[in-house]
Amino acid sequence: MSFTERMGSDRVDGNVASMDSTPFSVMCIDDNVMLVDALERRLNLEPGFTGLHRVENLATAVEEAKRLRPSVILLDIDLPGGIDAMSVLDAFVERLPESRVLMFTGYPSGDLVRRSMSRGAWGFVSKGTTAETLISAIRRVVAGQAVIELEE
Repeated sequence: MSFTERMGSDRVDGNVASMDSTPFSVMCIDDNVMLVDALERRLNLEPGFTGLHRVENLATAVEEAKRLRPSVILLDIDLPGGIDAMSVLDAFVERLPESRVLMFTGYPSGDLVRRSMSRGAWGFVSKGTTAETLISAIRRVVAGQAVIELEE
């Protein structure tokens, strides 16, 4: 199931802008090292991809994001150590409005989607989607579109 809502124009000087060539970077906040490694390998194949930033210390994630200014912050909802991902989302939205947060979870629900989007997330992606779907969601968020991608 997929939902996309346009938040901005995809036209540049009268032509449709190519999402495939827009430069973008990703900060990934997820404790699954294998998943992050695989994502980085896959993103390295993408035109315009400028780097994946891993967050090792959740306590400094917002400060690190302020320093690195990623295009997209991929935020796992189920963070280790009892850290509330919604509070982390709130901090990113408040302190880094130019970075777009894309929520990422293995346990999607309508309630999580509503809560995330109402708090300022640009999108919500299930970990059950394909790599191509995730990368498409990242590119659409970079292009100014809100995205919801749930596994089918």
